[in-house]
Amino acid sequence: MILTITMNPSMDYNYLVPSLKLDQVNRVDNPHTSIGGKGINAGRVIAQSGEAVLLTGILGGPVGKTILDSLLAEERYVLDFLTIDGNSRNAITIMHDGNTHTELVEKGLYLSEENEQLFYQHLAAIIKQHPITVVCISGSVNSDNGHFHDQLLQFIRQSLGEQVPILMDIAGEQLKNCLTQTNARPSFIKPNQQELEELMGQKLHSSQDIFSVLESTLFEGIDTVMVSQGGDGAIVKHQSTFFKIEIPKIAIVNTTGCGDSTVGGMAVAMNKQYPMEQALTYSMACGMSNALSKTNGTIDPAQVAAFSEQIHLFKIKE
Repeated sequence: MILTITMNPSMDYNYLVPSLKLDQVNRVDNPHTSIGGKGINAGRVIAQSGEAVLLTGILGGPVGKTILDSLLAEERYVLDFLTIDGNSRNAITIMHDGNTHTELVEKGLYLSEENEQLFYQHLAAIIKQHPITVVCISGSVNSDNGHFHDQLLQFIRQSLGEQVPILMDIAGEQLKNCLTQTNARPSFIKPNQQELEELMGQKLHSSQDIFSVLESTLFEGIDTVMVSQGGDGAIVKHQSTFFKIEIPKIAIVNTTGCGDSTVGGMAVAMNKQYPMEQALTYSMACGMSNALSKTNGTIDPAQVAAFSEQIHLFKIKE
């Protein structure tokens, strides 16, 4: 069973408008609503791919209840969230002026030291009760502990061992602290180019720049690093081999959740033990399929199969 961990689930409101006018009233149609949070989006893709998945994390308040009730109604997952005081967050995405999208995202539930310890106890019980084969740790955490994610990674490695793949889709200080410690390493990370630039403290102007920084000691011990580039595909370092992935142009409906869907697809591929080139193609096809849906973390298996045939993978160097 695949486990996804989402420490900051959200209620997502997606507005599609021709243009966004600042400093005045914008009258719009009712939004498309869905449940969000990176790990939940990844989990939805995992379930739609036919794999068993358990979703966990923290929820609270009326928004948290709405999220849980909505996930229960989907009847796709095993759900085991920890409920804490406070209220889960809302997130607003406005698609406007072509393919521009603007987001307003609340901080979400605050994870205190006490609740952090409660979550570790909760997670330990899950690991004891279920045969976990792949783990996805995705998204932000509203915590004063800048080392939360690297400590979580170490806890899971100690609990499940080195052979279980752990995918991490996080950014900023939490990602930096995960990469600078050497006690435990994730199997897969997926920064986009902007996140990689922030991590390295420099602009990356070309594919060669990206190849160079991925050879940094910061990424040693991580099997696969995928640098997503939106409509331009991705650059991937798998062990000592570099790939450039090119994807066909599509008429994008919604960009929110595409990266999460890519991670969900990679989790499925790892669980099925696909060869890496097939795994990369499948994961990117999941991200593309999500871009054609209004609901975050949604794929059409027929689209995924078709896109998998259209994606080009180039081995740059070994």
